[in-house]
Amino acid sequence: MSWKKIIIGLTIVGAGYFIIKSNMFSSLKVDGTEQGRQEQGIVTELLQVEKKSMIQDLTYLGTLESETKAMLSPKVTGNIISINVTEGDVVYEGDVLVEIDTEQLEAKLDTIRQKKNMLYQTISYLDSELSSYYSSNPIVSKIQSARLSLNFQESEVDKLRTLYEGGAVSKSQLDQGEHQLQKERLQLQELERTANSNYDKLAQERDVSAAQLGEIDSSMNELELSLRDASIKAPFDGQVTQIMVSIGELASPGRALIALDNVHNLRVVTQVGESDLKKIRPRMDAEITLSGSNELINGTVSYKSGSVNPKTRIGDVRIDVEIPENLVVMGSSARIRIFLDSSRNEIMIPTSSVKSLESGNVIYIYNGKDRVYERKIKTGDSVNGEYQVIEGLAEGDVIATRNIQSLSDGSLIYTLDEEGTE
Repeated sequence: MSWKKIIIGLTIVGAGYFIIKSNMFSSLKVDGTEQGRQEQGIVTELLQVEKKSMIQDLTYLGTLESETKAMLSPKVTGNIISINVTEGDVVYEGDVLVEIDTEQLEAKLDTIRQKKNMLYQTISYLDSELSSYYSSNPIVSKIQSARLSLNFQESEVDKLRTLYEGGAVSKSQLDQGEHQLQKERLQLQELERTANSNYDKLAQERDVSAAQLGEIDSSMNELELSLRDASIKAPFDGQVTQIMVSIGELASPGRALIALDNVHNLRVVTQVGESDLKKIRPRMDAEITLSGSNELINGTVSYKSGSVNPKTRIGDVRIDVEIPENLVVMGSSARIRIFLDSSRNEIMIPTSSVKSLESGNVIYIYNGKDRVYERKIKTGDSVNGEYQVIEGLAEGDVIATRNIQSLSDGSLIYTLDEEGTE
């Protein structure tokens, strides 16, 4: 046998020996690890007990709406010539939202103004005639002449009576004089009646014109008001939730044009089952989170139903909120959290750390030497995945919170952190 074959043979034997030893070492190492873990015990997590606020709350989904709504309609009839907003716009009190054609109203107003000017002229003329009537009217001169003639005739009749009594004139002459006197009296009375009647007619005409002027002033005020009403303005700060017309359509009194919701009187409304409704009271604090936003908004319960629907067993709850205008979207969904109670300095532990036995609830206290020991506790309310512990735990105790069902009194444990460092 050559030296070359001897060397090759030894090399093969050595390699085989090395492979066998490596496999044996690896097997021993794995077996040692598993054995070590069995000695470590049950995997769990540990938590140091501390006191904190215990907050009892209820959560719902609700809808954002306004307490004050308005359906804006015109007071005049006319074609819509301008719509200055779109749905979703936030507007402010006094903003012009819709404009209506006023051409016909303005033409009617011009006609009435012309009539008013004519009435002013008529009234001025009549006032002038009345003020100078008994000093410049021709009939007044006739009355004065008739009075002078009557006075003269009265003196003549007095003379005739004296002469008749003295036998100087006949009875027929006296009768003729008295007849003439009566005639002139009737003529004077007729003239006075005519003068007074004419004056009354002038005064009546002036009064009628003055009444017409009052009616015209009233009509003008109405038209001027209608012209102002032709611009539909926002009665308060709000959000346009619906536009029900288009440019060119005929607007008329009573026809709704725009729906507007007040952006300052906001509330979130939700429906609550009867069992939860009994827990809620007005003036309770709440937190609101609007859809699409992570911002927490504070609110207050302002109303809850005094009764529930007998079919659904549900009642209404309203929460008043103040929301920045840039976040207001009427009708959007909102997550509601109503705080029923908030107690401080309570020991709270995860529900996962509590095992329920026939004898009661127990937890597992860590002794600091890789073992846990069972301890009975008395629990109170369960809030958001945590138990309130009334008896059996003190602040600073360390408890197990994982694989509780696998633990027993005196169990050997190791934590996830320890496992990760193996």
